Formats: sequence, structure tokens, C-alpha cells
Amino acid sequence: MHGCGRLKWVHWVGLGLLLAGCSASPPPSYPAWAPAEKPFAPAESSSNAFDGYTIAARMAEDATEKYNNRVYFTPGQRLQVVKACGPALALVRRSSAKHCDFRFVSQPPFALSPNHIGWRMIRNSLAWQIDSNVAAKNFDVAVSLTILASKVGFDLSGGAAKDADLGLQMVDDARRAITPVLPDLSPNQLSALTSGLKAALERKPDFTQVVENERLNMLQAVQMVQDCYQKDDFTVIRTALGNEVRDAIDFLKQIKRDDAKKRPAYFEGFVEEANAICESMRKKASLPMVKRTEDLDPVLAESRPWRRFSKQFFEALGPALEKEDACIARTRLLILTSEIYRQIKVAKQAPKNLGGFSRDLTLDPYTGQPFKYRSNGTEFYLYSAGANFQDDQGATDSTFSSPDLTLETGRR
Repeated sequence: MHGCGRLKWVHWVGLGLLLAGCSASPPPSYPAWAPAEKPFAPAESSSNAFDGYTIAARMAEDATEKYNNRVYFTPGQRLQVVKACGPALALVRRSSAKHCDFRFVSQPPFALSPNHIGWRMIRNSLAWQIDSNVAAKNFDVAVSLTILASKVGFDLSGGAAKDADLGLQMVDDARRAITPVLPDLSPNQLSALTSGLKAALERKPDFTQVVENERLNMLQAVQMVQDCYQKDDFTVIRTALGNEVRDAIDFLKQIKRDDAKKRPAYFEGFVEEANAICESMRKKASLPMVKRTEDLDPVLAESRPWRRFSKQFFEALGPALEKEDACIARTRLLILTSEIYRQIKVAKQAPKNLGGFSRDLTLDPYTGQPFKYRSNGTEFYLYSAGANFQDDQGATDSTFSSPDLTLETGRR
């Protein structure tokens, strides 16, 4: 009995210690940084252009399934894609008459962006049709398609960084196709192009919308890393990124045993960096490039253990803003050039300066000052100072980007 009583005492002491341990502060929970979101469900009857664009993307992807992964297309394949995308393009045109509200849904890294395959096929089809109509001198059709592609492209630039890249590429492709024949267009065609592009540019979402949407994608990246940490399985990240994140993964494995103490600070710091980068990008987006100085950059410790992850997941906004600068600059240059050619055809003389245009239209996104312009009779030169912020008299390279940025036509 005595031995049994001692065993009972030990049992209760052990249970008491266990209960005392249970009553202590529990380890911090794992915050849900980015809960999984449901895919956007478009409605055919919607008054939002985005619903139509989404349905059209799925139509185009299904209709061109055997070409979905191609990068290079033969002339014959281009014709087949354009024909297959006919119904989708018709829906895009009808939808573009409506206001567009980009319905963004955040996604984890490495996920295939919904609608991008279809939108890429639509983008290609529009550019190829502009090319073929330019070659056939069907300029009315080419102008109409250029306006459509610009309108839709700017509408699609309101998602996250990848969406913005795709949308602005649609605008770029259309511009490059129509620019070489600007001198051949009639005054009416030039007038239509000018007014259509102005309206398309006015639809463009502010870049701060891209920043906020990309921030949500950044949080998805943090969530993925945290999920992998909880499961102690980094296979998906290691497979996608390889040695680039080996040290970051090793660090997380090392602190696994100290989870309650070190894990919260790690992921909170990871999220704080995402927010700091986005706040910096919001400020930069409101300024011309020349004023985006280093003091606007977030102060980040070189030793932060998630640095290699953030390098992979948090660096899309910088290139996206640079692409926007170039696209906006060239769209404004195209509008101005179109109207200048119209005036030359009507008045037999180029305007002496840009004073007859609105300030917003003549503003160079790189310098915050008016574009560079000079004229002599029917000759004129119009260009952006580009990323070096200097007037190099219109000198540019094979990409028409440096030192001065110009339309893709050579000397002008």
C-alpha cells in the first residue's frame, strides 16, 4: 500500500507539472498572411469589361490549345491563330466599350497566372492583324486595331506586376506595328488615331494599383515559405529556385527547434520588408524617374535571414515601373507625333513648339519636363531624354531606348 501510495503521489506530481506546463503561455500561432482566394468567376452579363476579357481569354486558350506553348510562329500558324481567336477578339472589342475594373486575385509563387495564355494569344492576334493590314495599306482597320489593343492593354495593366507586363506589351506591340506608316495616314486617320489613343491612355489604372496587388502576391510568397516551414518540406521552393535559396532554407531548418522564440520575428520581419518595399514604390511611382533617389529606398539589413527569399519574390515592381515609364513615354510620343503629322498634312508645316498640347501629354516621365522637340518646316524631331535625363539630340540605339528614348522609327 505504501508503494502504491508513493506511485499515486508521483502520478499526481507529474500530472501537476504537466498541467502547469499546459497553463504556461502557448507558443505563438502562425498568422495567415495570405489565405487562399477563390478564382474570379466572370459573368457574361456583367457591365465590367474585365468579365468579358476573362471569358475571351478562356475562349482563346481553348481555341489555340495546340499553340499555347509556342514562342515562334510561322506565317501560316499566325493566320490559324488569328482565325481561331476570331470569336474571342469579337468579345474583346464589345467588352472594351465598357468601363474596366481589374478583378485581381492573388496567387502563390510559381502558379500559372490565370488568363495569361489566352490574353497572350489575343495580344499576338491583334499585333499580327495590325501588321497585315499595314502591309495591305488597310489603314482604317490598322488604326482601329491599334486603338483597341492599346485600350485593352492599358485595362489589363491594372493587376499585379506580371499582368502589367502583359498589358503594356500589348500596347507596345500595337504601337510598333503602326508607327512606321504614320506619314502615310490621311488627316482623318491620324485624327482618329490621336483621339483613340488619348482615350485609351486615360483608362490606364494608376501604378499604385499594381503596387497593392503585387503586395498581396508578396504575402502569398511569405505564406508559402511559412507553410513549407511548418511542414518542414521545402521541396517545391528548392525545385523552383535551386541553390539561390539554399542558405535561406538552411537557416529556417536551424531555427525549427527554437520555433516559439525565433519564428515569429522571422516571418514578421519578412512581411515588414514586403510592406516597406511597396511603400517605397508608391512614392517612386508618383515621381518622374529623375527624382526617384536612393533616399526613397527602404533601409534593409544585409544580414536579414530571409534576404534570398525576398530577392526572388519581392523584386518584380522595379522592372514593372521601368516598363511603364517607357510605355507611357512612347504612347505620349505616338499621340503627339500623330497629331503633328496631321497638322503637317493640313497646314504644310509642323508646329513650332508643343505649346498647343496639354501639359500632361507633353510630360516626359523620365525628367518631369516637356519632351524634347524642334522643327523646321515639315521636318521635326520629338523624343524623350531617357534614363540618363540628358538631351542627346535624339541619338538612340537599336532598341530606340538609349541615350534618348524615341518611337521605334529611327530618327524621329
